[in-house]
Amino acid sequence: MIRLTLTLVLAGAAYGAEFFSGQAARAVLGQPSFSARETGLAVSAMSVEESRLYVADNSGRVSIFDLSRVPGPKDDVPHLGADACPLCGFAPVGSISQSVAAGSRTVSAFGNRLAAIDARTHRILIWHDVSSASANAGPDVTLNVSDPGAVNANESTIIDPVSVAVDGARLFVGDAALHRVLVWKSLPTVENQPADAVLGQPDFNFHEPSDSLRSDTISRPDALVSDGVNLFVGDSHDRRVLLFSAADAFLSSDSLLNSASLTSGSFAPGTLLTIKGTALAEANVSAPDDRPAPLPTRLGGTEVFLDGVLLPLLSVSRTEVRAQLPYTATSTGYGSLYVRSERADGSASVTSPASVAFVTATPGIFAFAGPEPRPGILLHGSDANEGESPVTADAPASSGEVVSLWVTGLHPVTSSSDQMPVAGVPYTGTELSFTPIHAQVNGQPADVISTALPQTSIGVYQVRLLLPRLINRDKAELAIAEDGYSSNVVTFSFQKSKL
Repeated sequence: MIRLTLTLVLAGAAYGAEFFSGQAARAVLGQPSFSARETGLAVSAMSVEESRLYVADNSGRVSIFDLSRVPGPKDDVPHLGADACPLCGFAPVGSISQSVAAGSRTVSAFGNRLAAIDARTHRILIWHDVSSASANAGPDVTLNVSDPGAVNANESTIIDPVSVAVDGARLFVGDAALHRVLVWKSLPTVENQPADAVLGQPDFNFHEPSDSLRSDTISRPDALVSDGVNLFVGDSHDRRVLLFSAADAFLSSDSLLNSASLTSGSFAPGTLLTIKGTALAEANVSAPDDRPAPLPTRLGGTEVFLDGVLLPLLSVSRTEVRAQLPYTATSTGYGSLYVRSERADGSASVTSPASVAFVTATPGIFAFAGPEPRPGILLHGSDANEGESPVTADAPASSGEVVSLWVTGLHPVTSSSDQMPVAGVPYTGTELSFTPIHAQVNGQPADVISTALPQTSIGVYQVRLLLPRLINRDKAELAIAEDGYSSNVVTFSFQKSKL
């Protein structure tokens, strides 16, 4: 658990973990989720003492949060709770009616190091050692504001600095105009030294506010405080405190893929997810296929956390992890996902959190490897109960035939047995009903005969459709859509019509 002492700060700075541009926050205080904007905290200043976070807001109140309830990014926590987001919300353990001057957010010190925002010029003033004889002569380094009319942002651009923080190693500067926090791995030693990372924006060149509330966006960073491992960002506009954690490796949102379509972007609850990266596990391990046993949440020492909830895992390797997203995830909104890997010697590493977008449906059709559009995995079969054989070049499909395909990322509505699927657990209920699914083959509509989550299936749906007639090609292209979201396109061998 977090213990905010000098020992932890120095240890956190020493083990090599860093902040990465575009990473997401790992936890949020003051809101029930990363996408919520309720009454919350209009933060004006913050301070960390021992295992307490003190948050002053614009209502003249100081809220006290117990940070021992927030596991560290490398902590071994088998389960954080049954909530949809155990790393969200957090009610304060105390509250004090006390106004705090907003200017306290513009000065930060750690040991003999000090950084401050000049109220008149808005420059960042930095002293490496305030006890030195030269300290009274002025700061050692300054970071100057840029032209407010500048169109482009970069590593050195500062327009409206409103908050600053230093810890055992780093400098953080919050910029209200650019909706971001700049991070220097060490205190700058030259004038206008470029920052090393940026939080709240995908990279240094982005500077517009986000259209949506996410785990990787910051509207107005009015207060900052760091414990050496975590950076707390008081986002006053969105009435929340975001907790960003240093990590060992960067995990991009673009590295999160629908396991069938192999595309990134957004996901439906229950979708099978493929995570691409490096050093995600020490060995190749697959979950045992001993259904009806549930999938494990730990494989080969690797775990995946989504908003603090452990995901069921299908397989892990050094470069790829396959998991299933929970059906309980909100169908519209954003979450935060990271991977924790424990080594044989007991040490652990973590990726930076990545933002995960959820929508109602993201259909993906399973296909063989190859360039897009890839050959789809289709089966012949005019009846769901008869033996089905693969559609191949030697056994092509034909007009008027019923074929089966396999899909993930659909949006089930209800079950006739009232037994909804559970992530990582083989399905044992009766056939689910779905929102209307549409299919096209070579641009022509194809009738969807049925859509089902088969018995013992984990996140993989069977779609049976009737192929349209008069398709005069040796190879056909197929795609489906649900709730206005289209799947990937797959190909399959087709017997030319003789009509």
